[in-house]
Amino acid sequence: MTHMNEPVGSGNIRPVLMATELPVTARLIWTYLNVAEEPQNNNSLAADLGIGSTTVSRYVGVLRERRLIRRLNGVLIPQSPAPKEEGR
Repeated sequence: MTHMNEPVGSGNIRPVLMATELPVTARLIWTYLNVAEEPQNNNSLAADLGIGSTTVSRYVGVLRERRLIRRLNGVLIPQSPAPKEEGR
């Protein structure tokens, strides 16, 4: 498999890592997806991170709701957080 992610700068990772409203496990999964050498799915995330598959599924759902990841051809693709609008 090839690396599917574009390099992510700290300016894109920091807002998610610092998002205290986002559970720590969700932040870990999102960050791992950004730096993983191989495309990931729920099973590979559970194995690589040592987290139960039910827990991975729960937090993948949280990340999908927030549009921080999407599924493409069976693998999870991280997305950069949407910039906040001024005044928010």
